[in-house]
Amino acid sequence: MNMRYFCQPHDTQPSKLFCAMQHILRLMLPVVFTVAGWSCSSESEEPDQPAGPTPQIIVLYGPGGLGDQGYNDCILAGIQNFKKDHRDDVEIYQYSPGVIEDAERLLTDWLSLPESNVPTLFIAGSNDYEDMIGNVLTDRSLTSNKRLLLFESDNAARLPVTTFRLSMYGASYLAGVTAAAYMNRYAQSDGGNADALILLAHRADAAIARAGDGFRDGFNDSADDGTVFTEYLAEDWTGYVSAQIAYQRMSDWAKSYGFIFPVAGGSNQGVYRYTREHADAPLTAGMDVDQSGLTRNITGSVIKHIDKVIYNYMETWLTSGELPESAVFGLESGYTDWQLSAYHSSYQSAVDAARETAIRKEAAEL
Repeated sequence: MNMRYFCQPHDTQPSKLFCAMQHILRLMLPVVFTVAGWSCSSESEEPDQPAGPTPQIIVLYGPGGLGDQGYNDCILAGIQNFKKDHRDDVEIYQYSPGVIEDAERLLTDWLSLPESNVPTLFIAGSNDYEDMIGNVLTDRSLTSNKRLLLFESDNAARLPVTTFRLSMYGASYLAGVTAAAYMNRYAQSDGGNADALILLAHRADAAIARAGDGFRDGFNDSADDGTVFTEYLAEDWTGYVSAQIAYQRMSDWAKSYGFIFPVAGGSNQGVYRYTREHADAPLTAGMDVDQSGLTRNITGSVIKHIDKVIYNYMETWLTSGELPESAVFGLESGYTDWQLSAYHSSYQSAVDAARETAIRKEAAEL
């Protein structure tokens, strides 16, 4: 089993669940959960332990996603902030599976546990898990003490889970406006390439496809010339963990495009690396968090405050035992934004002028 386990640094007495998990992972057997409240050591518990079972949160990052300097790492930041504020109120277990099959074994074993009085929230931090969750739930169900939260999904299959989606359309629209402003100013006067490329991880992810739509609309609404093209890194989730492939293909893309808008998770790092190493590389965009420090070629970043979203969902669940209604959050909510790099702040007026249009068009898309 190719799965990474993360224990909070201040968990000095992890539960028996932690001990069992470590042992099972070493044996490369399916993950099994036991009831919280036990200790790895033989020492008696402190006399001031709170009465009743301690709620548990299980966090499943996207396959191979942790360490992407973007979306998954931002989730981790939100989890760490929540744990810091609720260190005595909840136990949190975090897993970063290498492949979806590892995630499926973990979810299957969790769902197979009998009903108990331990409130448990299972967080599936990627819509790449949506089909897998649907398959697992065909012959299993959530007991009364279990809740499941799925990221970046509209839940078209009507699964018995809570979902949310951060719309990237509006922020990506502003990225397209910025790319067009650059092309209008420099590409034509310098004889450069006025075309732009949308680089997506794979075809099946509707969320990133909407980001591409937003960029294309913003570019087409603002550009004097130029065409937007789209390419895909892979046919499945591996498009998010293919930085080397993206880097290798950049040598061709750099000859054809003046701007590259990458929506491919950790694979974006291949694009950024190329721009650092080649003076004639095209401009590009950061994704999920402010990535302007990675390369001066990043004009701005599509910001997704996923750390705040996950914090708020966990807070609601911990205090009420329930999850908020499934929802979609866009530019107007403040959970997403387009943040210009300091190196390219001259485009701020163009972004400001287009913001209301981006919000209006995104609302229509939602």
